[in-house]
Order: sequence, then C-alpha cells, then structure tokens
Amino acid sequence: LGAVAGAGTSMVTGLLLLHRYLSQELKKPLLLHAPMQDRDDMEDRHLLQEVKLLLRDYWPHPVLEFSGYTSTFWSGLWAVLPAASVGEVEELTLQDGGIVSLHWGESPLNHSQERIVLVLPGLNNDSRTSFVQDTMKHLQSGGFQGVTLNYRGTGGLELKSPRVGAADAWKDFNEVLDHIQAKHPGALLFGMGFSMGAGMLLRYLGVEGQRCRLRAAVAIAAPVDFPAVQKHLESSMKKRFINFLMVSGVKMFMMHSIFTSPFAHLVSKKDVLTATSLRGLEEASICKLHGYADAEEYYASNSPRPFLQAIAVPTLVVNAQDDPVVGISTLPREELAKNPRVYTVITRRGGHIGWGSGGLGAAAWTDDMAVDFMQACALRASGIRSRL
Repeated sequence: LGAVAGAGTSMVTGLLLLHRYLSQELKKPLLLHAPMQDRDDMEDRHLLQEVKLLLRDYWPHPVLEFSGYTSTFWSGLWAVLPAASVGEVEELTLQDGGIVSLHWGESPLNHSQERIVLVLPGLNNDSRTSFVQDTMKHLQSGGFQGVTLNYRGTGGLELKSPRVGAADAWKDFNEVLDHIQAKHPGALLFGMGFSMGAGMLLRYLGVEGQRCRLRAAVAIAAPVDFPAVQKHLESSMKKRFINFLMVSGVKMFMMHSIFTSPFAHLVSKKDVLTATSLRGLEEASICKLHGYADAEEYYASNSPRPFLQAIAVPTLVVNAQDDPVVGISTLPREELAKNPRVYTVITRRGGHIGWGSGGLGAAAWTDDMAVDFMQACALRASGIRSRL
C-alpha cells in the first residue's frame, strides 16, 4: 500500500507540475508595438503579423529555465566552455590607431544576394564564445554570413589606443561598416547584439536614424536604460553577487590588455583590482581612459533610451521577465512601444541570454527568432513578401 500511495503522490505531483508548465510557462510572450491604427505602413503591418507568428515557437525548458537565475548560470557555464572556432579573423586598424577584429563566419551556400549580419557580443564575450559561434552557424543555415566584431582590447587584441571595448564602442561601428561595405559592395547589412552589444546596437540605430545602413536589427537581452540597469545591479544581495561575478569576469578577460598596454599608467591598478561592482570598475578604468568624469556620465552618454524614437529600421528587441541582470523594471516599455519600427518581445522565462529550445533541440530560440525576423526583412528589402 505504501508503494501504491507513493506512486500516486508522485503522479499527482507530476500532473500538477505539468499543469503549471502548460498554463503558466507556455504563455505566449508579450509583444509591445505601436497600435496599428496609428500607422498606415502596410509593409510594417505584415511584418508585425509575422512577428506574432514567430512567437508561437517559444518553448521554455521546464528545468533549465525554471527561473532567471538557473537560465543565466546555465548559459554562463556554456559560455566559458571552449568551442570550435570556425572562420577567419581579420584585424582592422581604425583612424585613431586602435585595433578591432572581424571574425568572419562561413558563407551560406546558394544565395544570390549577399546578406551580412554584424554580430555584437556582450561583456566578457568575444567571437570565440560558444553561444556566439552557435549564432554564427545559425545565421549561415538561414542564408546569412555572420561577422562578429571583437572590440578594442578583447578577443586577444593588443590595446593600441587609450580606449577599450566598452559601452561606447558603438562609435566605432561606422568605420567597421565602411570596411564591410568596401569588402562586400551591394550586400544587405543587418545587426545582432547580445546584452551590452545589444544596448550599443540600439544606441547606434537611434543616433544614425534615417541614415542607418542596416536593413534590420535584433537586440537580445538589451540594457535599454544604462543608469537604471546599474542601479538594479546594486539593489539587493543577489544582484550585488551577480554584479561581483561580472566584475570578476572583466578583470580576468579584459584588464590584462590594459595593464600590459602603453596606457597602463592612466589607471590605478589597485582601484581596478579592488573594485567589487561594475560602477567601481568602470570609474577606475574606462572613465579614466575614455575621459568621463564618473560612471553616471559614462552611462548617460551611451544609454540607448534617449534615442529610441529615432530608430528608423525594423528592430526586434527580446528580453526576459526573469532576467536578473537587465531587470524587467528597467525596460522603458511605453517608450519602446511608441516606435512602430521597434518590436519588443518579453518572455516569461529566459534569464539573461538563457533562452533554450525547451529540450526540443540544440538551438536557442532567440537564434531562430532572429534569423526568421531578418529573413522577413531581407525579403522585403528585395521586394518579396515572406510566408512564415
């Protein structure tokens, strides 16, 4: 009887968990967008419908995406594991003498129109990071050639100018795009960013406005309001712990390039090594090198939020409600929803860059979403309507 009772209890528990998963975790992601009656752009209406269709494929993993912390730490674990690096790396010297590199992924087969996606990694990541490599493969299978930008002082690059890869690296994007266009004239250009890279991408899109050369963009786990995100990372013990882990990563992966450069005397090694928060580390290093008075000026000078209404190309923004790094409370939903070119998707689960595929495959859901969105925009740029 005891065994039967135990089996019955397990079955009931399993059914309750299944009911919770089906009723709560499988809720369709929230889509924020300008009301259709406020616009008369028919092409934009069709793209909105296609985005809605893409949301049907969201299946959060029942275990790995049980909370934002499990999603984030699981994805962080995979991020630090070595991955096979495919493609060629090309160094590019900028006008001020600084060096970045472009990691070119493999070209897609049998595609008449070149489609190139500039991939922008986040903090503590570069083109060799496993999920970035996976994204490059995903792009190739979807008919795009990915090229990942390694910022100054990252990806093993020496620091040749008193600027390091940080939230103001968006100022280098035009020179990078000039080079890509010269190398691939006539190619359709797109952008895809993760975390800090996504924030920089949004800032760049807003600053460029109607001049922007990108046909469409995708921002994954983007910090849209830099000052608000930094306050969020200092708001509780758990957030301060995550903050500390991120700082430790920066010290491991980026600070070596500063300390071994001709510009090491511009920063205090002691202040850098004893910093326990991003704010403290950035004031001790980036602000000194880049000429900001303090962290507040650095954040305000590069935050995407003031430029959201100037974004003029189709832009998909994907954030998770349970993201412990970019808190959902920091997302200016009403401002994002006012721009008809911006499609903001908020999932219940996913953490910080932790979206999986619900155990149904190895691919990240956000990679699928990004590829399908850019495919729709590429077809429209070519005068063809997609059928998702």
